[in-house]
Amino acid sequence: MEKNDVWTKNAAVITKLFPGLAEQIDAATPPVALRLETAADGEPTLVVNGVYVHSKREPAREGARLARAVVGSGDGGGAASVASYGVIVALGFGLGYAVAAVAEQCGNSHPIIIVEKHPEILKKAFETRDFTNFLSKNIIVFALGDADSGVAGVAGAEAAVFGALSFFNEKKDARILKNRALVQLDEAWYAGIERRIHTWQTKDAVNEATAKRFGDRWTRNFLKNCAISDCVCAYPGVSRLKGLLKRDIPLLLVAAGPSLDDVAALLPAFAERCAVVGVDTSLNYLLRSGVDPDWIVSGDPQYWNSRHLDRLGVSSACLVTESAIYPRTLRRAKRVFLFATPLPFGKQIEEKVDPKGRLGSGGSVATTAFDLCLELDPSVIFIAGLDLSFPHFKTHFKDAFFEKQANAQAARLCPAETCSFRALRDGSPFYARAANGGKTLTDKRLSLYAAWFENRLFSMRSARSRPMPSVYSLSEEGLAINGLRTARAGDILALPPREAEMRLFLQSAFDKIEQDFAAEIAERTRRWASIAAAIGGHV
Repeated sequence: MEKNDVWTKNAAVITKLFPGLAEQIDAATPPVALRLETAADGEPTLVVNGVYVHSKREPAREGARLARAVVGSGDGGGAASVASYGVIVALGFGLGYAVAAVAEQCGNSHPIIIVEKHPEILKKAFETRDFTNFLSKNIIVFALGDADSGVAGVAGAEAAVFGALSFFNEKKDARILKNRALVQLDEAWYAGIERRIHTWQTKDAVNEATAKRFGDRWTRNFLKNCAISDCVCAYPGVSRLKGLLKRDIPLLLVAAGPSLDDVAALLPAFAERCAVVGVDTSLNYLLRSGVDPDWIVSGDPQYWNSRHLDRLGVSSACLVTESAIYPRTLRRAKRVFLFATPLPFGKQIEEKVDPKGRLGSGGSVATTAFDLCLELDPSVIFIAGLDLSFPHFKTHFKDAFFEKQANAQAARLCPAETCSFRALRDGSPFYARAANGGKTLTDKRLSLYAAWFENRLFSMRSARSRPMPSVYSLSEEGLAINGLRTARAGDILALPPREAEMRLFLQSAFDKIEQDFAAEIAERTRRWASIAAAIGGHV
């Protein structure tokens, strides 16, 4: 059978099952030197840039051996091993010997994510070997690079892997099948993919630890908030904010990274041109700078986190939070919007009484605030203070609550600097690429947040039926986030001032939401009374 005939058969299946993939790989032009040779056993083998990526003697047998090393032998302990994980990630496809062998040994029961930097290698494989059975019988996701798109090609592949792993998250483990020759040819590119896999694997452990740590606190807060204010009935959900800005008003998200100090003097001018969303840890900083934000986002249920909002009572900001927040926080807010609580039984109650709408959470309040920004659907999103790193070894902005607490607790043998040193040391720090192309110090926790941002940016661009807002970061020395472009303060200052117009628009929009929400009070009260009676008057 001629190569063109092989490609025609494979392309027919690809076109049917993977729309757009056939065109992408068919249009690929090789920036790498590819050469086919015939191995000793008569099977084709591939040479890339002078390096053999399969055995010169028995490539198919080599592929089967590599597959057994990943999934087990298939009998006894091997069978148990196959059942113990959920996803296979193939780094480097080559001519697909090992990947096809893994699928056969697993009995087509596990999703396979194929990661290949060079689409032209995939093209060569589909021109050479018949993969129609493999493509038709397996759950496959392709994450390909693009030699012409630079960082964008890396961003798309990394986010596709992270997103696919999250989608197939019925089990927490992923097995990596690595073509070492191809990985070594593009070591830095594949290292980014492996970091994303590790991030996904640690994400579940972080979520479980969070639930274990805060489960009792969430429950106590939720019950108290229901007893004090009937919060599920009393406050509307963030779903009512969807599309509020109608792609007409720019938005500024103020996170709480060290680089916030760099734009402190400009924050009032920014607020004249943009609606403002702040995270809880930035509220006092914003108020001291003369900016009263439009929304403040908080999701941490602990008492000490509520101290960041001590001055919420003098702010007109809408508090965006969830119903298991520390009770004193709700009492200080003038206007509240709730997002769905992570507390399981609280979530069930909200669904029956008044579904609030979900905001994503990547472990940081900044990730939740960013999701709110996307829901508001502005024309553009600027983000200040999103460093996810320690530029110049700074752990927070000047005069942050953490700094005040450290100064108050400092002693001769334990000065405030010790707290900063521990914050740098205890997160397993390492150097990573900064947004300006240099290097910056970050740690495992912050890199996990960066992975969430990257996945969210990529998945939103893929899933949205309407145009995605342009998103820019003002933190040039912060951790590079694929898909997030950088901007300068002058880009915001170039926008026309429109503060009075924005305030009038937002007040009118909030009034309309409150009227609509109040009109439904009778039905919500009836549902709430029914649930309260059913659970024995605990709320």
